Amino acid sequence: MTTTRTVRLYPVSYYQYPVNRLITRLKDHEDVVALMALGELLRTMPKPSVCHADNTVIIPVPTTTSRIRQRGFDPVLLLAKHLAHQWQLPIWQGLIRHGGKVHQRGLDKQARMANIQGDFEMIGKVQATYAIIFDDVATTGTTLQAIAKAVLAKQPTLKLMAICMAHGSPMMGLPVA
Repeated sequence: MTTTRTVRLYPVSYYQYPVNRLITRLKDHEDVVALMALGELLRTMPKPSVCHADNTVIIPVPTTTSRIRQRGFDPVLLLAKHLAHQWQLPIWQGLIRHGGKVHQRGLDKQARMANIQGDFEMIGKVQATYAIIFDDVATTGTTLQAIAKAVLAKQPTLKLMAICMAHGSPMMGLPVA
């Protein structure tokens, strides 16, 4: 008998105006004002009481090298750094992303899952009890699910949660096994 493990997702906001526009301005136009506004919005997110610098890391969803080259920066990492600074938690960047054949934007859930299969690989081990997977937008949760599966395959006892800047529905859990 297999049990399904769920990673709880905590959205900072919903993907609606003005948050959706701020995220688009940051990602597509390197808008510093949008970054600062999103950083302020992150300040409203309370740190989980169990999370401390000695037992928790933040894992930003990695961006493909080609997207970083195209943009010249990594928007998810910038936002994760805001959160890490606010909560005084370290960022762990031992997750790499292969592939990225097609951008996730605009794909439905099945296409997103097929597009992202096998894209993530853990390099090294998280030296913590808790890990917070951080992304800018969780539309269907497939990226976060794929990361959770990759992480838990290497470290099944790690306690995971996910945080995103914006999501389309309020109480979303991500089955990962």
